[in-house]
Formats: sequence, structure tokens, C-alpha cells
Amino acid sequence: MQFYLIGGLIFAFLVAIFALWNATEIVVRFPLLGQFTTSLALVIIGSAILGALSVTIFSVIRHIKLNLQIKKQAKTIKEYEQIIDKLKVQVEKSQPGEKSDTAETSEHLLQ
Repeated sequence: MQFYLIGGLIFAFLVAIFALWNATEIVVRFPLLGQFTTSLALVIIGSAILGALSVTIFSVIRHIKLNLQIKKQAKTIKEYEQIIDKLKVQVEKSQPGEKSDTAETSEHLLQ
């Protein structure tokens, strides 16, 4: 985690230096919205910030989806463990010389 933080800070520093070297005035045009004049440095820094925000948003969404999937699978595993425990009890209760349909089904599921 610290590696990503340090890497991000180094990248931000490099972007800031690059932006300051390119501090000329430019005209930014947006379709249907018009145009405005601003510093190229602001455009570069703004683009870097928007890029970082979009990556953060998509990674948070992915993280939430993965956590939901993990919780769902953990619940399924718990349910299957309960079924296995019940089947083990049924197998233990059945007599060793006598096999019932339940015991055969249990043994098949346990294999």
C-alpha cells in the first residue's frame, strides 16, 4: 500500500513539474458549451486529477462488487458445511452392517 502512495506522490510531482514548464495560455473549446482561455498547466493538472478520480471510483466499485461476491460465497460455503455435518451425523447413526438410502446418499456426497 505504501508503494502505491509513494508512486502516486512521485507521479503527481512529475505532473506538476511538467505542467509548470508548459504554463502558456491556451483556448479550451467544449462542444455546445463554448470556449475559454486558461493556462495549459491548469489543464494538465485538472486532467491528471480527473484521471485519478475516475480510477478511484472504478476501483471502489470493483472492490464493493468483490466484497459482495465473497460474502455470498461464504454464506454458500457455510450452508454446505451445515449440510455435510447433518449428513455425517446421519451416517454415524446408521448401523455399520445396514445401509439405508440416506447413508448411501451421504457417502456418495462425501466422496
